[in-house]
Amino acid sequence: MREFAVIKLEERRKIIRSAFVASLPVLAGYSTMGFAAGVLMAVKGSVAYPPLWAALIALSSVSGTLSFAMVPLMASGASALSTALLTLCVNFRYVFYGFSMRERWRGVPFFQKWFLIHSLADEIFALDLAHREEDPLKNRYYCLWNHFFNVVYWVFGTTTGAVVGAAFELPSKGIEFAMPALFLVILTDQVRDLLVRYRKGDKNG
Repeated sequence: MREFAVIKLEERRKIIRSAFVASLPVLAGYSTMGFAAGVLMAVKGSVAYPPLWAALIALSSVSGTLSFAMVPLMASGASALSTALLTLCVNFRYVFYGFSMRERWRGVPFFQKWFLIHSLADEIFALDLAHREEDPLKNRYYCLWNHFFNVVYWVFGTTTGAVVGAAFELPSKGIEFAMPALFLVILTDQVRDLLVRYRKGDKNG
């Protein structure tokens, strides 16, 4: 991290602040969706120490889809091979995200690159792409903080949900709909934005 010393302190603070502000919408999604996943792990996962398992799963994969899919596997005592195959199938799309960032992260030190690739998820990838910074070093500094903030949100949400679910035995009926609901909201927002732009185009035409 010493290479970032060439960036002025005020600029580093500005980049960190920018990454944090940009990540706030993800905080809203990750905290609630992670909480739902954690509750399910505690209520239906059939494992000892659900918060520990929730934290380990959240740290090993920043993936809401996988976290929800892991619940029945945990409950059934699935083998390591089955779990690995599910993880590969669910998260395979992240491979293409990594390829698209190859040029942007060329020459990045090994451990930084490992963290960036390991934590690359849909929302994080979108924020990385949306950030426009010509200086490669400043861009990398932004991406590292962007990934860090969002990983913290996900781990906190999932672990908190598992703690609350284990302590209070919350009802879990319908909570599985949290993931489809999130995607429906995103789809609705995208369609609405597309329609607005289409109507503006008609008026300009």
